[in-house]
Amino acid sequence: MKFIIVILMMQLSMLFPSSLELYGTGERSSGFNAMEIGLGDTYFFSDHKNKFSGTSIASLWRSDLTRLSFSSNFYSNIDGYNNKDINMSFFSFSFPVLKNKTILFGLAPYTRSDIKLIEESGDIIGQSISDFIDSPLSARSEYRFLGGISNLYAVFSSKINKNSSFGLKFNSLFGNQLKTNKIVISTLNPSFSNIDDTYNFEYLEQDSTSQIILNQFSGFSIQFDLSADFDRHNFGMSFTMMGPININIKKYYDLYEISDPYDRYFLQDYSFLYLNSGDDLLTYDPDFSKEVKDDIDFKSFPSDMLNRINDLFFGYQYNLDDRGIIFELHYKDLFENFSLNQQDINILNNKQPKSNSYHLGFYKRYENSRSSFFNSINLRLGGYYKNYSFIDEDGTDMALTFGLGVTLNDYSHLVDLGIKFGRISTPSFEEENYLKGSLSISIGEKWFKRSRR
Repeated sequence: MKFIIVILMMQLSMLFPSSLELYGTGERSSGFNAMEIGLGDTYFFSDHKNKFSGTSIASLWRSDLTRLSFSSNFYSNIDGYNNKDINMSFFSFSFPVLKNKTILFGLAPYTRSDIKLIEESGDIIGQSISDFIDSPLSARSEYRFLGGISNLYAVFSSKINKNSSFGLKFNSLFGNQLKTNKIVISTLNPSFSNIDDTYNFEYLEQDSTSQIILNQFSGFSIQFDLSADFDRHNFGMSFTMMGPININIKKYYDLYEISDPYDRYFLQDYSFLYLNSGDDLLTYDPDFSKEVKDDIDFKSFPSDMLNRINDLFFGYQYNLDDRGIIFELHYKDLFENFSLNQQDINILNNKQPKSNSYHLGFYKRYENSRSSFFNSINLRLGGYYKNYSFIDEDGTDMALTFGLGVTLNDYSHLVDLGIKFGRISTPSFEEENYLKGSLSISIGEKWFKRSRR
């Protein structure tokens, strides 16, 4: 990634793709599949002939094939400094087990952050503060946040009767997040400008200290989906309940690239340890560690789970065979885990914002009955409006989406492309104009098809 300069109330510059990564344990991941992106970031419904959707867990049973699915997302800001990113967004494997029943296993990010903050001006410490200071000093901070929570999940999808179906999903939430804080002490060396005869200062770094916080997450959530089809009218509902999330906090201070102090002095190299992941800390003992437990455990979760609903989705589809319209309402992050709101867990101790959003999608499908290889092409158009509720203010995210999908080899292989152009506005930040997209591929084979007979 490259630097993006934005205006902050605290005069910070940063390196990151979205200001939402500064809240909670990072930005909530969404839009894994290109089809849902093209249809306005909707979730429940499909424009395929058999109504199969790779994202809606209540529709997975509609495909009697063993499927291998994966998706790659890309991001680019539209204005300001150049910033681009490409990453794998999800991977899943599904197969039929009985008639109209399917099991799926998958892996996807839940929250993610990759941020670097640099305090541009810092604080000035004058000579009059102490007799031990013979020149003015500057103290400034540098922050870096890396990692988040991942989701390893298992799904059971089944048809109930000719009009309804359901899906049950168990999400195993785990992962590491690194948070580093480097305080740099510099001497201000004055120099005169020959042009306007005013003072300029050079910053000569004298000393610095570093703190590393490693948070290791372990928890789960359970999702339940229900869908109903009545001729041209389809309805969907989904809710997710958060289980306990426990965190192991480890703190490290002043870890250097050269561990031996005599070697550091001889080489005059006082560089702090640069971290790419939590694995880089395996050979070091923490200066402080603590286990943060949630206010419930696995045994007490069933009796309290209806009070821990975190995500709630509703959807409606009007389907006219080869074309249709989709409308959905999403509520996210309604529940606040006790453990996640403790000190040093959230990034900069900012809580994850609650959100509600409205999604609209249109589609048109063109069938190709003359070929068994190239079966159909799907055109998609959509948009959404999201409102984020932060502690003191609200933020918004709105986008226009486009999508294209093709089905191949007797409807067994699916290739989808989804793109959205959006603008996000959050407190203390300039508006961000962005382009996001996804390329998704789902390969279907008949490995376990006999088990349905």
